[in-house]
Amino acid sequence: MDTSSVAKPHYEINDTKNVHLLEERQSATFNVEEFTQFMFGQSDNYYEINTRRKIIRLALAHPIHRTHLPFEYLNADEHYSLVIRKSLLAIEEAKHLKITNDKHRQWFFYIFSSGRFAFYIHDVMCTYAIETMSNEEQKRKFLPLAKSYRITTAYTQTELGHGTDLRRLETEAVFDRETDSFVLNTPTLTSTKFWPGALARSSNYALLMAHLYAPDRNHPCGNQMFLVQLRDLDTHELLPGVETGSISTRFNDCAGDNGYLRLTNVRVPRTNMLMKAAEVDRNGNFQRCGDARVLYGAMIHMRIHLSYSFAVSLAQAITIATRYSAVRFQGSNPQGKETRILDYPLQQEKLVPCLASAYAFLVTFLSLNNYFNNLKTNETVFFRQLPELHALAAGLKAYTSSVGERLAQNCRVSCGGHGFLFASGIIGIRNFLDASTSAEGDTVVLYQQTARYILKMIQRVEEDSDKGLDASIAYLRAKVWSGKTMINLEDYCHLFESRAQLLAKEALALMFESSLSPYATFLKNSIQLVQLAKAHMETYIMRSFLEQVNKAAHHPKFSVILEQLFYVFAIHTLRNESKDFIRLNLLTAEQIYELENRLLPDLYTRLRPNLVPLVDAFDFHDVELDSCLGRYDGQAYQALMERARLNPANQEKVPPIWKAIKQGALSKL
Repeated sequence: MDTSSVAKPHYEINDTKNVHLLEERQSATFNVEEFTQFMFGQSDNYYEINTRRKIIRLALAHPIHRTHLPFEYLNADEHYSLVIRKSLLAIEEAKHLKITNDKHRQWFFYIFSSGRFAFYIHDVMCTYAIETMSNEEQKRKFLPLAKSYRITTAYTQTELGHGTDLRRLETEAVFDRETDSFVLNTPTLTSTKFWPGALARSSNYALLMAHLYAPDRNHPCGNQMFLVQLRDLDTHELLPGVETGSISTRFNDCAGDNGYLRLTNVRVPRTNMLMKAAEVDRNGNFQRCGDARVLYGAMIHMRIHLSYSFAVSLAQAITIATRYSAVRFQGSNPQGKETRILDYPLQQEKLVPCLASAYAFLVTFLSLNNYFNNLKTNETVFFRQLPELHALAAGLKAYTSSVGERLAQNCRVSCGGHGFLFASGIIGIRNFLDASTSAEGDTVVLYQQTARYILKMIQRVEEDSDKGLDASIAYLRAKVWSGKTMINLEDYCHLFESRAQLLAKEALALMFESSLSPYATFLKNSIQLVQLAKAHMETYIMRSFLEQVNKAAHHPKFSVILEQLFYVFAIHTLRNESKDFIRLNLLTAEQIYELENRLLPDLYTRLRPNLVPLVDAFDFHDVELDSCLGRYDGQAYQALMERARLNPANQEKVPPIWKAIKQGALSKL
């Protein structure tokens, strides 16, 4: 597939059917397509917007998309069956179309399956884990099977009684020398694997974390990863000793076939333990044969990729809410004319910070993803920078999911009652972000991991060590902000970095002053440490955003827009955390009042003509949004009525229960 040429946008301005939305697009002070190409179109840009456009067109050309009702109108069996049909067909179509690049295939699968690709975890996390955690022989054996989807895996770590604390996992793998195999069991109720996506009905293998015992039950060797077959590859029947099932009803269909797993004396070959970092030989002797830190690679990769998903989800939510706000009128002005709700300052207060945050999150993902990919090319450098990388990946996943969930809810509220319909498109986004604050790492647990790294770095600074600091934390040695006013973008970055530095010094002092054990001290101060981690991530996001603004130096119109979005993100974040800036004597209450009540509303006014063009620049296809309210053409009300009439409940003129009542047959029901 040709990925080099520029592809036409999904829509042209002439596709706008709503006159009010057309007015919004005609008010733009910049060229939307040129801005999209600048932000997302460069050949080295992860988003590869031109390739993505071509992939979307290929995915939507298939006739299957015109054969079914909207997903919210399907019952549980219909929903699951359609997801599997589309997912398997997507794999075949990608092969037929010769889409071989992993990222491009994931995009194709996502669009083709209406955002519900059944083997998403297998693609994004499990295959990567097999590739990075297997020895060369295992890679030759397992990777072709995984990449051809002959085997499909569920990442099976979380248990009913334990999640983030891996040391407490109870699933066991005991080596049996006679059969050269491991015997796997979930020996207690709480050891039941619980929550993994695609585990209930879809995957035929599990990439399973278990506590290893070798050469026998008396010798624990820590947690290891095993590739465990769950189902017969020809019949899809569960194998002996394997019990799986769904953990919920309709929620399960939306969340991704989440399930539980119990194992009773299930045997896997010795060579099914992934052995890049540790191995067990034929006699059951356990030895480490590489750097155990390699295990972090798959986890960091997943957290960075999730941050991308959260940023895109927030961008979709704000696109829907902004377009709807441009066509919705409510209330009258003194002249008796209805007011467009996007013109209300209170509506702008809900939406503009969401828009600024979406752009901030998207560019921050690019920054961290590029850093991760560069480090991967040199294992020595990767391991040296692993503490920083782990802290950033954990913190960004926590920040983008938790803040994104709150902002997506603002988008939902901004759409009024219609925003609560599944047909709005925002409910699914909000629910996804809500679940994501817990999935693949609870928010506060991840923040504490980031805080531990910051504490080590500030201790290095306080000890006056000659050791250097990682780039993301170098501000710990910078001079504290002492300016009277913020003049430019760099001033805001410096201000936020000074806040994080002072919070880090306070946290270190609390740790040293305590007479409690290190564990008890950390626990006692965990609230402050989470705040420290958030402050650190805000400095990283703002630095990443500033870097993108600087790239626009030769594009004055783009530069102005990006600067305005930067200021909105910075001031909105600052006012939400104002207690820190006041308490640390970085700003006065009066200064924050001026920023919040003078400068921020002024920024909303200046951005107002470009709000719709800025969400158009995300370049989402209507199918991606799956929203009646956020359609590009602006026909929100027509779309709502069309969707309502498709509801199967409307097919019966008189519902069966009322027929029975009116015919006097209620007693027979």
